[in-house]
Amino acid sequence: MLKSFKSSFVWQFAGGFVLGAIGLFALQPGDSHSAYPAPAPVAETR
Repeated sequence: MLKSFKSSFVWQFAGGFVLGAIGLFALQPGDSHSAYPAPAPVAETR
């Protein structure tokens, strides 16, 4: 168990996970502008 904890694969995986989480929160768009505008109204046909 201790040997697998010290392996470089585990540390690379954990480091990538941490960097991904930081990037996910840091690169979020602001609340004032939406990345996707409201959809266009659809004409009702019957």
